This record gives sequence, C-alpha cells and structure tokens, in this order.
Amino acid sequence: MKSTIELLEDTDFPAIKRRGLTVLQVNMGYLCNMSCVHCHVAASPYRTEMMSRELIELIPQVLQAQDIDTLDLTGGAPEMHKDFKYLVKAARKLGVKVIDRCNLTILMEEGYEDMAQFLADNEVEVVASLPCYS
Repeated sequence: MKSTIELLEDTDFPAIKRRGLTVLQVNMGYLCNMSCVHCHVAASPYRTEMMSRELIELIPQVLQAQDIDTLDLTGGAPEMHKDFKYLVKAARKLGVKVIDRCNLTILMEEGYEDMAQFLADNEVEVVASLPCYS
C-alpha cells in the first residue's frame, strides 16, 4: 500500500479549530405516530425504545454545566415521550432555546390536542419534518 502521510504533512490547508458546544441534540426514542419508509431510525407506533427518566433528568444538568444554549429534540415523535413536557420546561427555565423536530401530524392525534399550545406557550421552535409531500 502506498503511504500518503507525506501529502498530509506539508499543506497550506488552514488549521481546523474546535469551537465550544452550543447545541445538544437528543433523540428521545423511537416511538412515533407514523411509520415512514424513509425514516432513518425506523421509528413507528410499534417501537418501544425510549430514553429513561434517569437520562432525561441529566439533560438539564449537562445543558447548564456545558453552557449549551440550544436543546434540539428529535425521535420518533419526541412529543410522544412521557417526559417531553418536563424536559422542555426544565430547559426553558434555564433560558435554553428548545427546538422540536415535529412531524406535525402528532398535533392532530388524540391525546396531543394541547401540544401546539404547549409549544407556543414555551416558545419552542418547531422544525417541521414532513413525512411526505402528499
């Protein structure tokens, strides 16, 4: 095999510098009200893997200790996690911006009728992850 290290040692490519962590993305679990073929985590109504309450309670501590300014929540449908509202409120109490990667259809599901108002009341930024164009 030909050595390529010489090509890497002498270069005018600018040095890469690491910046501080500003966003913590958390996949709360694989439970989702939908089952999309293109889903990269194969989330569905039949998945049961969810982040434990013990881990959920660590997230605000990490946000504070690392001075992270944004919490990005994803899943499945993160809103379906039983501790979603707890985590949103805890992060907002710390002044952390919260992003909810939402498929939007969850907002119409039985039991989640208040979710849109909850997100608005807590100033959560909703990023729509649309399941399909049709």
